Parts: sequence; structure tokens; C-alpha cells
Amino acid sequence: MKKSFVIALAALGIMQGCGDGFKTSDEGLKYQIHTSNDGDKIKEGDFVTLNMVYRTDSDSVLFDTYKMGRPVELIVSQPTFKGDLMNGLMLLAEKDSATFLINADSLFQKTFQVERPAFITAGSMLTFNIKIEKVRSKDQMEEEMKAAQEKEITAEKANIDKYVADNKLVTNITPSGLQYVIHKEGNGQKAAQGDIVVVHYEGRLLNGNKFDSSFDRKQPLEFTVGRGEVIKGWDEAFMLLSKGAKATLILPFSIAYGPGSSGPIPPYATLVFDVELVDIKKAQ
Repeated sequence: MKKSFVIALAALGIMQGCGDGFKTSDEGLKYQIHTSNDGDKIKEGDFVTLNMVYRTDSDSVLFDTYKMGRPVELIVSQPTFKGDLMNGLMLLAEKDSATFLINADSLFQKTFQVERPAFITAGSMLTFNIKIEKVRSKDQMEEEMKAAQEKEITAEKANIDKYVADNKLVTNITPSGLQYVIHKEGNGQKAAQGDIVVVHYEGRLLNGNKFDSSFDRKQPLEFTVGRGEVIKGWDEAFMLLSKGAKATLILPFSIAYGPGSSGPIPPYATLVFDVELVDIKKAQ
């Protein structure tokens, strides 16, 4: 009878120890894998698309990709502390799902590099529910990006050709793909690398949507040519113009903002500028 009681107590202790269903990794991360699929585990450097919900120990949701309507994409990097989320991701494969408990103090200090918000209890654990949607290696990601860029380049060329034809433009084309039309020739020297230029401009997308205008602000822009202070197409274009010139510039995305975006400018955007080179301040 006594022996049975001892065994019962031991069994109860075991059940209490693992009753929450979490395991502890070698790095000290508490985790619970809900769905485990065949396939290679995620490794450092992989590009991962995932859905994520994480909340405080009081069950307040801090972030929810499902409510956002889209998953997040990230590159799996070296963990910044023991028990980091990156340690957890490397336990999973594509289509796996899991829950991780992450120390709030370490997450904010080591990963986010900001102070822990006051409403999150010191020493508390944040609960991360993760669903891995897609995993791509660095090589796969580079191939996908290259293919996507080639597709965008082909489509962009057709769109630029149509824009030029529709607007009856006769353009000059440089090796970079910059196309320009000088409507009014300037006088004097052209701008050179290191010169400060004063310019008025209006920027539009190919569909005609205006995204910026110094004319509207009645305040020209000054920048130093050839120093990377502006997009590549501008550094090139303003060295083709002399003081007083007015021109239209058509910039392919490769010499504008590329596959990225900036405010109202979408990824892979071709930009059209009507510009006036107001003044040139020669480099000393």
C-alpha cells in the first residue's frame, strides 16, 4: 500500500512537470510542436514566410499576421540570446506549427534593442504561435528574385515603349536605360560630379499619378551631383543638362528605387520627371 502511494506521488510529479505540454531545448527554449512534417529543418540563412501571433503573459495580443491579412517574411539569423525565437524556428520545417515561450526582457533588449514596454511584466514570457508557410534557401531566393526581376524588366520595357509612343516622344537613350527629352536647351556648362545643382521637378508614375512636386512647394531642391544623395537616374541625368534646361526624364526601376518602394512609389516603378535645372554651383 505504502509503495503504491509513493509510485502514485512520483507519477503525479511527472505529470505536473510536463502537464503544460512544453519541452525544453538545449538552448533553454520552451516549445511545443503541434504539426511536424517531413522535410529539412530550417537553418540559419534561410528565407522563411510565416504566420505569427504573439501575446503577453496576460494574453494581450501584441502582433497578429492573420489580422494583418498577410504573413511576414524574414531571414533566419544567428540567435541573439539563448532561447531566442531563431532557436525555435530551426526546430521546424516547412508547414510545421509550434508554440514558443520567449523571455520578454531578452527579446526587447537583445533582439529589438529597445526598452521593454512598461505594460509587459519584467521577467515574463511572451507566447509565440508560429505556422511556417514557406522555406527557401539563400540560393533559391536569389533565383526567384532574379526570375522576378527579369519578368519585371520585360514588362517594364513594353510599358515604357507604349508610354513613349502614346505621348509622341522622341527620346535619347543612355546605356543605363535612362530616356530623356530636352524641351529647352540651357546655356553654359553642364553640371559635373561634385557640383551642387538647384532643380525644380514634378514626379509621376507611368499611369500619370503625381507623387511629388517642387513646383507645388515653390521650393527647388539642391543636391550634390554624383554623391549618391539622390537616385542613380538623377545623378546621371543632371550631368547631361546645362543651366536653364528643361527636360523630361524616364527612369527604369533599375536606376530609380529598384524592387523596393518609397512612400507612394510602389516596387519596380518606372518614374517620369519633368525637370528644370535652375542653377549650377560649381564645386570649389
